[in-house]
Amino acid sequence: MVNPVNYHLESASGGRQITIEPIYEEIAFGDLFATGRYVLSEGDNGIGEIRFDGELFEWERNGNASLEDENIYRIVNFIREYNEPELAGYLD
Repeated sequence: MVNPVNYHLESASGGRQITIEPIYEEIAFGDLFATGRYVLSEGDNGIGEIRFDGELFEWERNGNASLEDENIYRIVNFIREYNEPELAGYLD
């Protein structure tokens, strides 16, 4: 994932629009490095951050918006399987 993505999450409390934003760091010569970190927000409210380390991940909540474990797993699977639309042709 290169660009932020809006993810529609269906939960027991109704539909929610979650923004998933990948975090990149600038390294030598201005190149960008994917950190494996993704910030989640809902509107202007920060929800938390997902960090990947290979197949393992960590979830850290922040803010008042809560997500059930089942919904975190849905978002994690979405991130793992996501193909950037503009880049999909280059990955084949």
